[in-house]
Amino acid sequence: MTETLDTPIAQLTEIVDAIDDPGDLYRVSREVEARVATAMRAIRQGRVLQMKEQGLTWRKIGELMGGVSPQRAEQISRGV
Repeated sequence: MTETLDTPIAQLTEIVDAIDDPGDLYRVSREVEARVATAMRAIRQGRVLQMKEQGLTWRKIGELMGGVSPQRAEQISRGV
């Protein structure tokens, strides 16, 4: 799976790295970082909510997510 991410990540970093102005580069890099983090959080939240709607327990959801605690799985469902 990681290999499939290499190309889009490289493309994004090339775009940001091509910005000449140091201030613009910093601002854009921070914006990209924040937007990607927000998008990933939303994806995780959506997937957890789907699993919960299917009747899985917080414990089982945590296990499926790679061993997070049931409490953390529930937090993710709330977007925390």
